[in-house]
Amino acid sequence: MSDPAKVTVIPCDSYVSGFPECIESLLEPIGGLSSFVSQGSNVLIKPNLLTDRHPDEAITTHPEVVRHLVRMVRDCGGTPSVGDSPASTVKLSRVQEKTGFLDMCREEEVPLLNMEQSGSVEIKRDGYTFHIAKPVLDADVVISAPKVKTHVLTVLTAGVKNMYGTIPGFLKANLHKEHPAVPDFGRLVAAICRTVPPALSVADAVVGLQGDGPGTGGRPARLNFLAASTDAFSLDLAICKVLGIDPKAVSYLNGAGVPSGLPDIQVIGASSIDDLSPADFDVPSTLGARLVPAFLVNLLERFLWIRPAVMDACISCGRCVASCPVAALSMAPKEKPRLEPEKCIGCCCCHEICPEKAIKMAQSPLLNLIRRGRQP
Repeated sequence: MSDPAKVTVIPCDSYVSGFPECIESLLEPIGGLSSFVSQGSNVLIKPNLLTDRHPDEAITTHPEVVRHLVRMVRDCGGTPSVGDSPASTVKLSRVQEKTGFLDMCREEEVPLLNMEQSGSVEIKRDGYTFHIAKPVLDADVVISAPKVKTHVLTVLTAGVKNMYGTIPGFLKANLHKEHPAVPDFGRLVAAICRTVPPALSVADAVVGLQGDGPGTGGRPARLNFLAASTDAFSLDLAICKVLGIDPKAVSYLNGAGVPSGLPDIQVIGASSIDDLSPADFDVPSTLGARLVPAFLVNLLERFLWIRPAVMDACISCGRCVASCPVAALSMAPKEKPRLEPEKCIGCCCCHEICPEKAIKMAQSPLLNLIRRGRQP
């Protein structure tokens, strides 16, 4: 029987004061970064750069996390680079600038890769077909640096879901179209992570996102911790424990080969994982829908839906229309987008890309009833 996966979790309340020491303390119980990076290693650090938002909005990985990983990689004799593939409807240069990564990479003199132009390789795994950006496959070591966020589709996005960003550009949206059912999409996300498992995942939860994330529907939440593991699935299970999220609601944590829970994980660093749990943390409003048994979903499919509703804050920028993989949204000039409900697959691509928090993921009356029934 193999040893349980190790997850280190430590308190950390600032990206500035004492932060380098926090990162070093986080990695020490799993051997330090030198256990993963050797002299001459080509190391890709993959943050979450979902869209063009400021670091304070907690939608993207804070650049200070990656800055210190870059420095530590160099101290170990490795050659670092940084790269991610954001949502395809936003200009990459704007994402890199707005998130603070362009300035950070210039200051650290580290390459900031364009995964949209670097080419990709087709992969077949666990019955799925997808493309992985070549820099990910060419790296000797991949370090994942996810942002801890809630997610209206997958409930949580952290270590495992971060590897979905290794798929370039519009190919991510196409996969939503090909795999619209939540359990199927969750298995796809798990398959991608297993194909390119990071050697190390360092989760940024100093300030995370709560509520209806992962985009502008969520709200920053001061979580005051960092977490790391050599196994992204174990990392996310531990994060679920800290945040009070039922792992059964997280579709990518329910497949074969995923640890069954914390008894299979060795959590170290914090005196007690419960000590780090926030007093108040808002899970996505869709969590109840993700806990509906599969047989009921199949039986009542037409009554169990989640769809975007466009609010008055809409500025008619057209991002949501461009991001929709099934063309369920359309827009006349200077008007709000209109939804064709029969086409919508509930993928939340429009929701996570909206710059004005003008899209809310509305639920069917039956799902609202289920949600209210699960509230304490």
